[in-house]
Amino acid sequence: MRIKRKKGLMIAGGVVALLVIAATITVLLFDINSYKSKIETVASETTGLYVRIDGKMGLSFFPFGVSAKNIHVAGKEGVVLSLERLKLGAALMPLLRNQLKITGCELIKPAITIAKDAGGKYNFESTEKKSTKERQGTAFSLNELKLSKGSLIYLDKKTGEKTELKEINLVVKDLLIADTSGDIVKTISFTGNIDCRELVKKDLKINSIKGGIKAEKGIFSLKPLAMDIFGAKGEGDVVVDKTQTDTEYKINLNIPKLDFEKLQESFGVKKLISGKGDFAAFLTVKEKGDRNPLNGMDGTLSLQGSNLTTHTMDLDKTLSTFETSQKFNLVDVGAFFIAGPLGAAALKSYRYGDVLYQAQGARGTITQFVSYWKIKSGVADAGDCAFSTRHNRVALKGKLNLISERYDNVTVALLDNNGCAKLKQSISGPFGAPRIGVVSTVESLASPILNLFKQTKRFIQNSKCKVFYNGSVRQPR
Repeated sequence: MRIKRKKGLMIAGGVVALLVIAATITVLLFDINSYKSKIETVASETTGLYVRIDGKMGLSFFPFGVSAKNIHVAGKEGVVLSLERLKLGAALMPLLRNQLKITGCELIKPAITIAKDAGGKYNFESTEKKSTKERQGTAFSLNELKLSKGSLIYLDKKTGEKTELKEINLVVKDLLIADTSGDIVKTISFTGNIDCRELVKKDLKINSIKGGIKAEKGIFSLKPLAMDIFGAKGEGDVVVDKTQTDTEYKINLNIPKLDFEKLQESFGVKKLISGKGDFAAFLTVKEKGDRNPLNGMDGTLSLQGSNLTTHTMDLDKTLSTFETSQKFNLVDVGAFFIAGPLGAAALKSYRYGDVLYQAQGARGTITQFVSYWKIKSGVADAGDCAFSTRHNRVALKGKLNLISERYDNVTVALLDNNGCAKLKQSISGPFGAPRIGVVSTVESLASPILNLFKQTKRFIQNSKCKVFYNGSVRQPR
């Protein structure tokens, strides 16, 4: 019995050895580079893009696979993807039966460029896509997909905005496309992890972005999500729902103890205020055709902090002497310190720092700061926006229309002990050319505004006043 078992093992071992030898000879004798042109043609016809392999192709045995160097994929508007090296893993036994089964794929140093033109068309979209009837409804699966040291540039040609991601590493497991004949986005599924060294958009920089990724039946999620932003550790999640005609994005982000100086740098602003604060965003955005995404934005944004330092003026001193001051601008303070997370949008084209810098060198303290906004269909409503110093309290009410970029009945007020407005000033009109009170010229915004208060003298008696603010910021003692 032992002799028979031993013979069986020897025969099995011999068969395996023969298969290995046959496969080795196949690898050594097979010239895959002779198929390069055919591979380029098939890839180009399948994607509707121009695929070119400029480097050599090769075969490996342990593990078995195919590799190619220096690959370029281009659309009519230019290169979409350049790839230093592509490695494909394949199952050996099916190959011996003239069948190709890809088990893994690795992209090394891919550089991806995605551009959207003014009409909403992407540079990777083909004008010669096959109709659904012409496509074969086959399934595609991959055990593992890797991307290492990648980069991505996204350019919106309509707005001129550019977003760049550097040093991207991605691992995807159990990739499955259930049906390649229809909308692949709705039939793809996978799990995995991603990390990115840096994201840059204008003055905004986000580092060490890491998260788990998952796709299932048209729903893509990035959670948990972690990042270094504004000098702090941010965390949250992002969910993209493409099951309906209109794509829906859900974004949750918390950044405790962010650095106000870093926040200002992201707006392209010099240091006006320093200290730590907590930021939170809970947003839902519905994308519909070419419509401005802000039209479909709902949710909340908030920023709050305490014991902050102002680096251009002593607010208490300036507020207490507003009658004679020629350097202080209440609108500046309201727009910058209270607009908070919406400051970059609300202060578009307005160099608010110029007036504040006239008092360069003075310092002050903001004991409590709150900027809470409710957003509905792209219009931000000041739910609780105020700050207090050691002796004063200032609040803001009104709306910011982020779609039309206009102030909607925004009012900044200096408050008394009862929350009534001792002094207030309204802001209306376009972000870039707002109207202040009864004055309609842009020049007046960049000049000492308190002269207006001298002229209007709109003080409200405490005993008969209408409460302007009753939010979370308390009146200092």
